[in-house]
Amino acid sequence: MYPHLDRRGFLKASSLALMGVGLAGSLGACARSGGEGAANGGAQNVLKINSFGGTFQEAVQSVVVDPFQEKFDAQVSVTTAISSEALTQLRSSPEGKPALDVAYMDLVPIYQARAAGLLQPMDRAKIPSLGEMYPLAVDEEGYWVAELVSMTGIAYNTEHVKTPPTSWKQLWDKEYEGRVAISNVSGTAGYQFLAQMARIHGGSETEIDPGFEAVAKLKPNLAAIYNTPDEMSRLLSSGEAWLGPWYADRLSSLKRQGAPVAFVTPEEGAMAILSSMCIPKGTSQLDLAHNYIDFQISAEVNKKFITTIAEGPTNSTVELDQAFLDENYIPYGTEAIEQLVALDNQAIAENLADWVTRWQSEIAN
Repeated sequence: MYPHLDRRGFLKASSLALMGVGLAGSLGACARSGGEGAANGGAQNVLKINSFGGTFQEAVQSVVVDPFQEKFDAQVSVTTAISSEALTQLRSSPEGKPALDVAYMDLVPIYQARAAGLLQPMDRAKIPSLGEMYPLAVDEEGYWVAELVSMTGIAYNTEHVKTPPTSWKQLWDKEYEGRVAISNVSGTAGYQFLAQMARIHGGSETEIDPGFEAVAKLKPNLAAIYNTPDEMSRLLSSGEAWLGPWYADRLSSLKRQGAPVAFVTPEEGAMAILSSMCIPKGTSQLDLAHNYIDFQISAEVNKKFITTIAEGPTNSTVELDQAFLDENYIPYGTEAIEQLVALDNQAIAENLADWVTRWQSEIAN
């Protein structure tokens, strides 16, 4: 994702039952032996992808990679790399020989990769499942398509917050003095919160001053500025912080562990989080890359994938059981998807470095 551990780092660490960050490494997917592809020089029919590790990678391997290899008589090599690491791999690849044929990344690094000329648009005709996708999940210019959707809203401790907040603006209420936790701006929840506050106060992702002014006024209410999701888990569970912007999927996981927490979508909207796939420029496996992406987002695979990792579907034809919806805070259905705030991630990618510098001087210090 970015140089810090964030949502993707959480998915990497969760299934390994480890704390902290820095678990990136290589995990080669077991390539099938035999079959027509192998008999005819299968080494030329290897699709190289990355995955985020942990529960995400387990689902990618079992739900997507294994059946894909069987269906297309191909081999898929999986490298564990969160978004920032995948971007680094692409940047360090020789021209015309990308380290990956399909890259899983979050949208800000995808736009950074595109700006560096590292990606190529997809051929829609080769991905028929695109016709079933929620519009939010498909790049109009064809550079990415999302395999899952989550959201950033307000998480709160139910033992201390008896009346759920209904607006982002309530974080500034006097009753929450010293009880609000927010993310560092380098984290997804951090830059999304800053951008949303700019929007609410008359600015935008390209006019960020109102956002910084609003967050600066929030300082008296801050219990902490957290750098990793694990910190927010501790703050909320312990009651050190009562509420703050956080990820719906992380909150769902914490609630299932028995913590007294809940999630609410503010009236101004929760911000969409889209983990997406893109095709690096120069791949020698262009047709196979398109096939893989189409397979991942097809209704059957998309449903099995997102229910395995407790995220929201991006294929609009996916139907979910009520029991799953009751257990997980996910955006589901046309109405819920349309109510999500789709931030300008390209503008965020272009300005994030400046925001980080400014945050250190105006907010963190």
